[in-house]
Amino acid sequence: MTEVAMAAPDIVSIEMREPAFLRGRIVGLDRPRAEPVGTWVRYQGAWGLVIGPDRDRLRIADTPPGMVLDRGAVDVASAYAPIGGRKVIAVYRKSMPYDSGLFRGSGGDTQAGASFKHYLYLQLDGPLTAGTYPIAGPGPLPDGTRVVVDDRATRAVAIRATQLGHRRNDTAKVAYLALWLPGGPDRGAVDFRRYGIDRFSVLDDRGREVFDAAIGLRAGPDDPEPGNGLPRELVGYADAAAEPVPLSRIDGNSFVAARPHGLVRGQRVALQRLQGDEDAGAVFATVGTVTETGFDVVDVEGALPATLAPGAFATPAHVANRAGTYVFELDYSDWRPEKDGVYRLRIAGLGVSDPIVIADDVWLRSARLSIGGLYNQRSGIALDGRFGYERPTAFRPGEGMAIRESRLPLAWSSEFAGFVPFEEGARPAWLTDRIAPDSYWGGYMDAGDWDRRIQHVEVSSLLLEVFESIAPERRGVDLRLPKSAEVLDPELYRGTDALPDIVHEAIWGLDFFRRLQMPDGSIRGGIESAAHPLKGEPSFLEHRQVFAYAPDHVSSYRYAATAAKLARVLSGLGSDRLASVYRTSALAAWQAAERGFADPDRYYADAIAAAEASGAFAGVGWDERKIGLQAQAGEYRAAAAAALFRLTGEPAFATLFEARWRAGWDLYAHKGDAAWDYMNGPAADPGIAAQIREAFLADARLVVTAQQRLAYPAMKHPAAPAGWGQGGAPDYSQLMLLIRAHRIGGDPAILKTMQRAHHAMLGANQLGLSLMTGAGVRPVANPLHEDSIAMGVAAPIGITVYGWASQAATAQGWVFGPWWSPLAEVGSDERRIDPPRFSLPFYEYLVEHPAVVMQQEYTVQQTIGTMAGLALYLDGQ
Repeated sequence: MTEVAMAAPDIVSIEMREPAFLRGRIVGLDRPRAEPVGTWVRYQGAWGLVIGPDRDRLRIADTPPGMVLDRGAVDVASAYAPIGGRKVIAVYRKSMPYDSGLFRGSGGDTQAGASFKHYLYLQLDGPLTAGTYPIAGPGPLPDGTRVVVDDRATRAVAIRATQLGHRRNDTAKVAYLALWLPGGPDRGAVDFRRYGIDRFSVLDDRGREVFDAAIGLRAGPDDPEPGNGLPRELVGYADAAAEPVPLSRIDGNSFVAARPHGLVRGQRVALQRLQGDEDAGAVFATVGTVTETGFDVVDVEGALPATLAPGAFATPAHVANRAGTYVFELDYSDWRPEKDGVYRLRIAGLGVSDPIVIADDVWLRSARLSIGGLYNQRSGIALDGRFGYERPTAFRPGEGMAIRESRLPLAWSSEFAGFVPFEEGARPAWLTDRIAPDSYWGGYMDAGDWDRRIQHVEVSSLLLEVFESIAPERRGVDLRLPKSAEVLDPELYRGTDALPDIVHEAIWGLDFFRRLQMPDGSIRGGIESAAHPLKGEPSFLEHRQVFAYAPDHVSSYRYAATAAKLARVLSGLGSDRLASVYRTSALAAWQAAERGFADPDRYYADAIAAAEASGAFAGVGWDERKIGLQAQAGEYRAAAAAALFRLTGEPAFATLFEARWRAGWDLYAHKGDAAWDYMNGPAADPGIAAQIREAFLADARLVVTAQQRLAYPAMKHPAAPAGWGQGGAPDYSQLMLLIRAHRIGGDPAILKTMQRAHHAMLGANQLGLSLMTGAGVRPVANPLHEDSIAMGVAAPIGITVYGWASQAATAQGWVFGPWWSPLAEVGSDERRIDPPRFSLPFYEYLVEHPAVVMQQEYTVQQTIGTMAGLALYLDGQ
């Protein structure tokens, strides 16, 4: 695929894609294979991976693309003929993966390769005039390649706008103009003011101008970004155009280069591959004293090794913000379209944006996409294709799967920031012989894993919050979901079809944990597999041991709070019978959690014995672990008490929360839930309620104000670290905070912030890329979704990936290492990111490959559910 557009008046943009992988498939066998699961075997002339608990399925290998781009050929400017009478004087290229596949490596292992997309920027010796011009160049360029220069029709890749659209009365209609040239002058930063560009307009579908405004500079490449979540407000980058200097020796902080290095005192430098081929990180430092082939370093960001491995090198570096270029703002918020339709942003002499839809249902359409993402993460049922994706029933006990009970509590597990690796839950010291009931199914698959954990109740809590927060006439929107009686207990949910779809989705997430409730009221924290998924094996063929976590009082408190919320909402909807079920369940969970809080030694006796037998207390004993566990549980205890106070009005619950509030209490996540529930409870203390209202408003102002200092505003809290979605999709805490503050004060700046945050995820960012699968003109399409990868089909819609994370945080050698790694940088040119990773500005560094987990994973409660909640709230205004 080749797409030609304009990047600047004198720069032609060509996007070329290598062929995608030819997907393999899952085939059934007449009899089981003798080889172990995970073995590659020959089958009808192809390689297949043995999968499934019965070893009677094969996952046929994907076929890598038959051709890759000759990168060296397309980089030669002199190989291009003049374009429209203009000479090509330079070629700048960015090469990034966009597709991947699984296949057998030469050693019989499973490898994951990549197909690349290449952005070529052809710098001309002057601007092009209007017309259509052929582009003749190196052999890799397809015949018939041409550029159409028409600033009312030709796409300008540097205009970054939402690919969803707006409602006519939306208060934040904002796009960006930004271009970073890989290896270009000024370290790639393009200042469009040098072209005299200072205005933009909006065109309707007939090309008529309907709005005009000035373009403003939002940030330059050297402007610091306080609150960016990184160690420094300006980030270290290797110079993309610089030649690396090979290093031969290190002595303390002194290096010897293999040749004259040309570095100067005070210059920043990036030191890489210091410890060998699998060292994919970088150490940034400042050059001190220099000789012709030697230099010292100071102000070192990272650790220096005692000796150097072969292949170590240094590259001149610099600092810049996360954009690394000039970011201009195109604000058309004052435009009030007379009618719905399709519009484009236009910059005279440059081109137009992607289409921008103006329609009353844009937020509902976005919500349905994310709700589809939630539906397609459902476990325990067959996915019926209502959101474009089908999958057989997975993790249904009694259908070829037995779930065993474990002694490991989720609150102790690494999957809840605990001290026991989650895999231990399936090992002899922890695993029991007890088979879990057949009712242990449902909930959401977490992400690229199959586990279902108590953290997922945040989805239900958020959806219920949105339901209560939006206009009553918008609460019953059709989300195209199955009714609870269709997919859950038909008797329990008899007569509930009239409940709004938002509530049905909240029920789906919570009903799973209700069925994990023990006779004494305790809640199991979830269900887990013995290890992360085997590549190529889908959820419905899981071969690993599956176990249910032991009950814990943290999970019980978390469930009690959300179950109380659901009971209250159901009661308000007149569904008293079902409300009573969840009220009773919530109170039982509370009582069980209280027993655990009062006497954790007795409550966790089995787990303590297992931990002692397995050595889990080595170094840190139970008495010390208990202190941290009880501190954590105390927060969730207060949150559950506040929710139950709001439900029941019982003063004892209020008293518990009031004591915690007076001792000092912030509004992060569950603590914000607690404060909100208490404030809205019956007979809340007026003084405390007033303090809570002001706290919500103050914290919201902090978040909203922080966005003004960022090149691309979102909803990131200034104290939150970047990565794992921070700065990407709005997280649970910030979304709940802004919804509540907006309800209290009605500040229009909050609504603007929420709208801009959504647009940033759907195209209004430096890549012009939608980070939600199936959404927009050019969405991500290669997330870490193990089911679709294993089945050899496209990922389902509605998955919002974590998005941007720094190079330092994603520098795994098994991803960016020798020839066998999926994105090899040592000994391979075909699967190497260009320019090198540490030369790419933060917002240019989005690696569309599932191996880069920190960017391409997601969870139902961190990204999918929050994007659904955000769109539903905006739709309801």
